[in-house]
Amino acid sequence: MLTPLAVRRIHRGSALVLGAFLVFHMANHLVALAGIDAHRAMMQAGRAIYSFPPVEALLLVAVVAQVVTGLAQLRASRGRRRGFWPRLQAASGAVLAFFLVAHTLALVVGLRGVFGLDSYFFAAASVLVIWPLPLIYAPYYALGVAALFAHLACVLRLRVRGRDDMARLAPHAIAGLGAAAGVVIVATFSGAFYAIDLPPEYRAPFAVLID
Repeated sequence: MLTPLAVRRIHRGSALVLGAFLVFHMANHLVALAGIDAHRAMMQAGRAIYSFPPVEALLLVAVVAQVVTGLAQLRASRGRRRGFWPRLQAASGAVLAFFLVAHTLALVVGLRGVFGLDSYFFAAASVLVIWPLPLIYAPYYALGVAALFAHLACVLRLRVRGRDDMARLAPHAIAGLGAAAGVVIVATFSGAFYAIDLPPEYRAPFAVLID
């Protein structure tokens, strides 16, 4: 049985591993503002590192460790969180745990394993342009991005307590930036800034909805 200190250390360690990937992943999604080709070019460059089997395995282990230790901490602190920021940390952590599991299973098991499709631009766009999927996936993606930034903001808040007013504003700015980034990313992959013509293979899994 792991001690609470060991759980926190594993959570932080796995967060550092995932954080390096997620910074790139968020930047990659924002680069899609420049077009589908720009998004794909950046993703292919990143895959030279994170698709290397040992690195990919490390990321999967980090996902599992992050979710398991995060849920353990949520359970241990149940009923003891008071105030806006502690509750936001718990809520954003719960959303992130769900998002990490659902997103990883959808990409690794569903998209790649079942349909044999590449998980680049059209993978995300497919569920944001084929009606009625956007009713589910637009808030799902936006909330996932917002929860990531909110969780980071909560961690930063613990680091800046007792400092000057400008430093204490940083967590608010990061949380707000996350909400804005979520809206922009969803809008981009929904075709708000340019037309998105989904290839037939990305429409096929949802044929029953299209017909």
